[in-house]
Amino acid sequence: MKNKKQSIIYILILLILLVVILGVIYLHSLENNNNYVPISTETTNIDVDYTSSELSGKTSEYNAKINLSNENNTIEGTGATISGSNIKISNGGTYYITGTASNASITIDANKDEEVGIILDNANITSTTTSVINGITCKKLTITLADNSTNYLKDNNSYTEFTDAEKSEPDGTIFTKTDLVINGTGKLVIDSNYKDSIVSKDTLKIINSEIELSSADDGIRGKDYVAINNAKITINSQGDGIKSTNDEDTSLGYIAIEGGTLNIKSGADGIQAQTILNISQNPIINITTDGQVSSSSNKALKAGTEITIENGTFTIDSTDDSIHSNNSIIINGGTFKINSGDDGIHADTSLVVNDGTIDVTKSYEGLESGYIEINGGTISVIASDDGINIGGGNDNSSMNGRKGQNNFNPIIDSDKKLVINQGNIKVNSEGDGLDSNGSMYINGGTIVVEGPATTGNGALDYNGECIITGGTLIAYGAGGMWQNPSNTSTQYMVVFSSMGNNGDVLTLKDSSGKEIANVTTSKSYSAILFSSDKIQKGETYTLYVNGNEIESLTAEDIITGNVFSQGGMNGMPGGRGMRNFN
Repeated sequence: MKNKKQSIIYILILLILLVVILGVIYLHSLENNNNYVPISTETTNIDVDYTSSELSGKTSEYNAKINLSNENNTIEGTGATISGSNIKISNGGTYYITGTASNASITIDANKDEEVGIILDNANITSTTTSVINGITCKKLTITLADNSTNYLKDNNSYTEFTDAEKSEPDGTIFTKTDLVINGTGKLVIDSNYKDSIVSKDTLKIINSEIELSSADDGIRGKDYVAINNAKITINSQGDGIKSTNDEDTSLGYIAIEGGTLNIKSGADGIQAQTILNISQNPIINITTDGQVSSSSNKALKAGTEITIENGTFTIDSTDDSIHSNNSIIINGGTFKINSGDDGIHADTSLVVNDGTIDVTKSYEGLESGYIEINGGTISVIASDDGINIGGGNDNSSMNGRKGQNNFNPIIDSDKKLVINQGNIKVNSEGDGLDSNGSMYINGGTIVVEGPATTGNGALDYNGECIITGGTLIAYGAGGMWQNPSNTSTQYMVVFSSMGNNGDVLTLKDSSGKEIANVTTSKSYSAILFSSDKIQKGETYTLYVNGNEIESLTAEDIITGNVFSQGGMNGMPGGRGMRNFN
């Protein structure tokens, strides 16, 4: 009986050990699974509420008509009065304004529960002392640009009258402390010589209108949020182009762009959201940041917590990062032409690309984040340092005195990952091609890495592991700091030591002469790697350079070739090899 009980105990112990071992194996498989996402990549939904009257921009009735004239401003109706050069609107309602005045301003000081509407119909107004339109008190101010009208607003380079002397407000050609809506299909031209062009200390919506503005500081500024719906806006600003500023309420401080066309040239940031920047409905956005304000940020698209881009066409030429978030970026589509003096796309925590065409023609680092996941799209990167970089830890890539040095949020080492599930990706780098301070996982897609031509960097560089389970990877470059993927990968690869030059055609064929992969080089090289599901164990593969047979290898192991080490400088399987190539 005793032996029977002992046998049962031994069996139970073995079962417990088996469960523990299986659990460890399962957790390890989760970490390597291409669906495993260690940090949140969910988006925040921004739903701006537009009323039917805001969208229509049509107003047939008004309380008073204000006729502007350099000789004599007049009012027909009630709710507004004239005192010298100032026109004061004291009651809620709608006010029609037309004519020309070389020294006039409009002040809205109504009941806080009343809405005020202004219709501009070929109005040409210059103010020499303060804002042209100054909204002190009302529930909401709506400025409607009449159909087929062109309206001009201009201020002086100094204001002598302030609503709040301590804060020096107003500080914009159009300024309001209340909700502001600009709508209508007319055109508005603003020449702002003091500071900003359009300012709302509350919410700001621009709907369907055409606006051209130049500003001594910021172009468009809304505190709680800026919402742009199907508008055509041209900005030439010494400061930021468009910005939201609420840093007290995390549910506010956002910018939502739905359709339209934005052409921005700014001395600081192009579009800056305090929290979230959300872009949808296929807008056309062209941004140039020229670094006029040398001590400031000169990013094109910038957000404090999140950037989500659904679609659109983007042409960006920035002296700082072209697309930058202090937390996360999600790109679901769009066409991007990026020329950056720093990073092409940078997110401190996570960058997810689900679709789109991204062409980074110039950058210091092309794509950079603590975690990058690519699920589709076409990506082309040219970088003077790393092409795609998983930063953090001891990453010093942004510490060379360049504008806009970047920080990384403190994510743990196991969360620092480059995950490629699908997509067509081409990287041309002078530094590392694919570089991770953590690990890499390639599960699909077609990837060409044109690594550095000189030693000191490699086509692939990682600190943890580099697991290849699918897709096609072609990598070439200098062999001095060459690092192979991990030999725990499940897809076979062949690696060749062969020196060549820019313009060489590299072709890999199987034993039957069938082409497996092909690439034309853009720089000199001494090491080449091919990985594909077409490479099978036991089969022989031959490298051709410009049609000439160079070398044949039989794929006996996951990594086959004379350009790899088992435990390089970092002691990891498939680690950096220090072999020199003759």
